[in-house]
Amino acid sequence: MGYGVVVIPPMRRRRRIDVREVADLIISWAVLTIAFGIQAVFYGDLTMLGVAAVAVATAFIAHELSHRQMARRYGLYAKYRAWYAGLAIALVVAVLSTRILGRTFVFAAPGAVYVAALYPVRNPKAEVRVAEAGPLANLGLAATLLLIAPHVPPPWSQYVSWVGGVNSWIAFFNLLPIPPLDGFKIIRGALPEWVVLFGAALLLYFVG
Repeated sequence: MGYGVVVIPPMRRRRRIDVREVADLIISWAVLTIAFGIQAVFYGDLTMLGVAAVAVATAFIAHELSHRQMARRYGLYAKYRAWYAGLAIALVVAVLSTRILGRTFVFAAPGAVYVAALYPVRNPKAEVRVAEAGPLANLGLAATLLLIAPHVPPPWSQYVSWVGGVNSWIAFFNLLPIPPLDGFKIIRGALPEWVVLFGAALLLYFVG
């Protein structure tokens, strides 16, 4: 997850729907739903598979679209593109970790929002804000859902808490200071902001 940067020559902004982007989002969502809900798949638990689908929709789609919309606020051309090798790795790691370790681990790198500038001029502020947008969406969702969960009757409280936990994991994973993740881009341009965001992600991840 996250975003990549490329430079393209001047072009007229396209207003029509990007069919490839929609297809990539749907495929990524479907594969990640299986990865996060792999235990539900093994046990035939359709309810938890549905919860996994909601969790991925809030965590993954909100993350990527937040990157995209922030980039567009800075006048940049931004589109989501799936990384099919990353999706395959996510599925394989989820299956193997569940079967071997008894606990599901998801390598969440399904693709990225590719940001293109019309002219090759670096904008450090835009780079940081675009990188922060995805994890911030997840942190906001995680905090809200984890606060709501204790006030919802079971079994909905467990479902809400689990969806919040997936959001906190996505935020934590993407804020790791490793290229090409968001954390690396943020720490390179705004170290104090990364410390705050990473600390919040750690807190929500362990609380959730």
